[in-house]
Amino acid sequence: MKPHHHSNSIRMLALAVLLFSGTEQAVQAQSIDTNITAIEKMTIKAVVRKLENDHVKPKAIDDNFSRSIWKKYLEGLDPNKDVLLQSDFQDLKKYELNIDDELHEGSVDFFAAAYQIFHKRLLEAQAGYKKILERPMDFSKNEMVQLNGSLLEYPVSKAALEKVWQKRAKYFVLKKMIDLDSSKVNHPALEKQARLKVDKWLGNVFKNLTGASALNERFSQYVNTITLEVDPHTSYFAPVKVRSVNNDMAKRYFGIGLELQDKEGDVFVKSLKPGGVAIKSGLIDINDRILRISDPKGVMVDIAGLPLTDVADLIKGDKDTEVSLGLLKSSGQEKMISLKRAEIKDEEGRARSAVIEKNGLKIGYIYLQEFYVDVTNPAGFRCADDVGRELLKLKAQNVNGVIVDLRNNGGGSLDEVVKMSGYFLGSGPKVQTKAGNGIKIYTSNDASIYDGPLAVMINEQSASASEIFAAVIQDYKRGIIIGSQSSYGKGTAQGTLPMGKLGDQTKGIPDLSFGSLRLTQYQFYRVNGASTQLKGVKADVVLPGRLAYLKIKEIDNPTALHWDSIPAAKYSEFNKPLIWNNIINLANEAIGHDEQFKTIDENSRLLAQHQLDPVNLISNKFIRQQDQLLAYSKMIDQTAQLTGNRKLKIIGTMDNSGAAENEWYGKWLNTLSTDLYLDKGLDVIRVMNQKM
Repeated sequence: MKPHHHSNSIRMLALAVLLFSGTEQAVQAQSIDTNITAIEKMTIKAVVRKLENDHVKPKAIDDNFSRSIWKKYLEGLDPNKDVLLQSDFQDLKKYELNIDDELHEGSVDFFAAAYQIFHKRLLEAQAGYKKILERPMDFSKNEMVQLNGSLLEYPVSKAALEKVWQKRAKYFVLKKMIDLDSSKVNHPALEKQARLKVDKWLGNVFKNLTGASALNERFSQYVNTITLEVDPHTSYFAPVKVRSVNNDMAKRYFGIGLELQDKEGDVFVKSLKPGGVAIKSGLIDINDRILRISDPKGVMVDIAGLPLTDVADLIKGDKDTEVSLGLLKSSGQEKMISLKRAEIKDEEGRARSAVIEKNGLKIGYIYLQEFYVDVTNPAGFRCADDVGRELLKLKAQNVNGVIVDLRNNGGGSLDEVVKMSGYFLGSGPKVQTKAGNGIKIYTSNDASIYDGPLAVMINEQSASASEIFAAVIQDYKRGIIIGSQSSYGKGTAQGTLPMGKLGDQTKGIPDLSFGSLRLTQYQFYRVNGASTQLKGVKADVVLPGRLAYLKIKEIDNPTALHWDSIPAAKYSEFNKPLIWNNIINLANEAIGHDEQFKTIDENSRLLAQHQLDPVNLISNKFIRQQDQLLAYSKMIDQTAQLTGNRKLKIIGTMDNSGAAENEWYGKWLNTLSTDLYLDKGLDVIRVMNQKM
């Protein structure tokens, strides 16, 4: 139920990874094995069968569908328009209206043809960039580079393509020079050092883009182009990806306990997780650069240029297996270490709470970043149980109100959100789902745990299960929703369906897996009958935020399903409409028209607007332009922070919070004390105490 979407804000550091392919990996120079082709065909047929028979709103796979897949897949291969030529689209034009027929037949002709053309262009780009990076660069020429591919056309000739490479290469070298030493940006020695680093980095990027897994990654991209055309949340997972998805939802995995950070292709250790193998070993330090990691066969893999998710996947593995890392220490010394993987319980990702004191009131605060559940282990973590535990802690403190923070919570388990909402609402309907013409009402039957003043915080990234929770609290007039104009707008639920072919053990034929399809099978609706699809949940008290002007919500996705409604369920509101509307009006008055929010709103608008600007490649102008973007972002962050005597008084509720492995909790409490948005939430709770 989590949304799968990409932020449209320009992330300069991420662009390089997407520079050639737009996906995690790229194509490989290899002939397509007959057995691989057979599996691809079976996979395609299995996916199409489920899309047509099991999707909640099947889309016709016809010529219009074909035309869209043809365009989106080719653009997805090269989203930054620096590999393919316009003529390549013409060469592949003959497939434009045939893909629907191919899909029904299980043919992969278009995929194979696109694969070969892209590979050819990829080799040309590799040679072109290397040639450009062999020569010193002039950063006094008045040139601009547009980094957002959606604002560009594909080059009409190889000469035009080479100009794109030259400008992009200059951008990367200039960026690397500033990272190395901005005070010497015009020094020839620094330019050479930066150019060599970028050359090595891009060489590794190309090496990884043409690695052993490239064919599978490219095929997965093709299948996902098909599934995402049906709706934004129906997606394909190759067999090797399924386990990591389940582990993420369970808040547990086997690894060594590292948090990683990418700096233009270089991967550094950002932090060491409390209680993890890495911190206990004493062999890894923050800011160590990871050069190589052993793969499942024990072969050391150079990871420069690999996406951060792929690097993390290499570190994870089965319990008690060994992983080796080649590190570059801050001293400049290279070091090889080997550690045994162990279970890393993601305590920091679980529900947690605190008590905040303001104006003589004690207000409980619960933070939940995901509606997680361990589907593989009945005794594993479940977010509703964790939230229930935190809620009982707050009740024991005799709090005057509770704030549930679902900002940036992308969703998760339907059963968990139904159970959790019952803690505040008691028995009765919580959400409705529809599959075909059948409607199901989800209820919880236990008595409520907490019946005092309640507020729920949301933003544009609060999605799916978060929207179910906020919506039912709002529909019952049980609590006030605080945050962005509306939440994400995902009103669909997905189930994961394995795909494969049974073998015959008597003949020694193993089962064959085609991976899994995360398929949209249900739509969910509020108890009042309205869908959260596209419209999301509208806040009762709106506070401007940094995401307001970015095109990142469901409504911004052209393949999103439409909004509709069904009959309301039978439920009883906690407060009469006139009284409740009066409380909401008073809550809005209480937060006032703070100048800080005007500043946040204006800088958020400017940041979204100027992130799409072409980048100036004159060194001093480049620095000024980057500094201006950074200034917008810094202004938003600084304005959203409380300082001095305005900082909130926070009391922790975590058991053994002072233990060394729980150092993160103290840091979290300190960050919480500076949260302007939370401060406004406290003012809302104060109004509710006065009027309820």
